[in-house]
Amino acid sequence: MQSRKIVLLSTTVVPLIVFAGFAVGGAILVAGTSAKPALAMSAPKTKVNPCAAAKPNPRLAAACNPCAAAKCNPCNPCAAAACNPCNPCAAAKCNPCNPCAAAKCNPCNPCAAAACNPCNPCAAGGTELTDAEAVAAYDCMLNDLKVAYAKSGNDIAVSYADWPRYSKQAYVSGTHGGRYVQNYANAKARAYGAYENAGLMPSGSVLAKDSFGVKAGGQVSPGPLFLMEKMNAGFNADTGNWRYTMILPNGSVFGTTGGTGSAKMQFCADCHLSVAPEVDSMLFVPEEYRVK
Repeated sequence: MQSRKIVLLSTTVVPLIVFAGFAVGGAILVAGTSAKPALAMSAPKTKVNPCAAAKPNPRLAAACNPCAAAKCNPCNPCAAAACNPCNPCAAAKCNPCNPCAAAKCNPCNPCAAAACNPCNPCAAGGTELTDAEAVAAYDCMLNDLKVAYAKSGNDIAVSYADWPRYSKQAYVSGTHGGRYVQNYANAKARAYGAYENAGLMPSGSVLAKDSFGVKAGGQVSPGPLFLMEKMNAGFNADTGNWRYTMILPNGSVFGTTGGTGSAKMQFCADCHLSVAPEVDSMLFVPEEYRVK
């Protein structure tokens, strides 16, 4: 039931446009004419690497050179991160609404609204549902969510839906892209049900939050699965010894603390570390949606 395929920015392909002619000495030379340029250019002996660190290919106009300066091609995946606003972890000065950037927009939101981050491929959009509609939508989506996440091969993604659920129904989470989410916790994390009085979680505790988005036209589609795993002391002091993982609805792993894409998950840790120390980096279900 997944409505669309999410395409990660790191795999964006920039088309290479080759012109049939170029200007020399004020004249336009077109392939197939008999005119000769005033200054002939010898053909390159080796194939030009469009992502090499060398200077851009002088035979191509800057606008169609895939390694041209960012001002000519701002969404160039070969450009330096600091000058590529389509880079999901670009510097804040280039993309202040970037989910990996400073808190100007929302550093906790891995898929911020497109109005904030126009290069973001996974914005949820949004139509507000009634409580009854949210319940029906989640019931309809749950099997699709489980199938989608299981493609990742992650054991938690396969089993989380069998754990106790601590949200009565799906509700909108502003820190997860405005998506509708549900909260689950495994047996070791059963203290989560005490919410603000849960205290420090033991190692082995896992919290899972699945999600779905609703487009402006009412179309419902799977969202990411967000995981928090409490690791042994010494795992990572910068994350409070929590391992954060985000699994996209096509089954690919966006990132995991200490593993592939680890740097992309630091915004999760930063957001969770912003709460009081006594709640062990945990954010809780809104009171009106809590299972008591």
